[in-house]
Amino acid sequence: MFAEQGFAAPMSEVAKRAGVGVASVYRRYPSKQDLVEQVRIASFRLLVEEAEAARAEEPDPWRALVRFMSRCLRAGSGIGTVLPPMDAQHTYSVEFRDLQQRVAELLEEIVEAAQQAGQLRRDVSWMDVLMLFKHLNPRLPTSEARRAELRARYLALVLQGLRADGPPLPGPGLDRAEWQALCDNFARI
Repeated sequence: MFAEQGFAAPMSEVAKRAGVGVASVYRRYPSKQDLVEQVRIASFRLLVEEAEAARAEEPDPWRALVRFMSRCLRAGSGIGTVLPPMDAQHTYSVEFRDLQQRVAELLEEIVEAAQQAGQLRRDVSWMDVLMLFKHLNPRLPTSEARRAELRARYLALVLQGLRADGPPLPGPGLDRAEWQALCDNFARI
């Protein structure tokens, strides 16, 4: 529901989709924000698994990056749920913050390896890659199958722009402070 409708999705719809009553959801998750955090934790775990698998199973750094991005954008991955907006008023758990940091470390390693191999342009950061996930996974009024087709199409277009032999990009990408501000305070932006 959150992937389809965003975090404004009513808890009644979440409960209906899960096949339970609203009271059952609130017994397990005291607030909507607690449920949202658990959804994000599950998505972070997926990102970590995919990054580790890509690094371990793809000796070519470019193919590891492409594999990571492709698998994270496949149907039903929920990748959009880990990215801003986040509730600046909510205190996120240690597990959440640790997974968030681990994703950043792994993706930074994948990006740097592809850059060192001369396959990925030098002016792209791991934060750019995460922001691409947000842009490549918009909510659209269509089926999940069609959304998955569109994500694959637009990822293929974007990957051409990430190659090292492309022209310079206009302006700088996000820096770490901007990324942190997005993660911590996106609701106010």
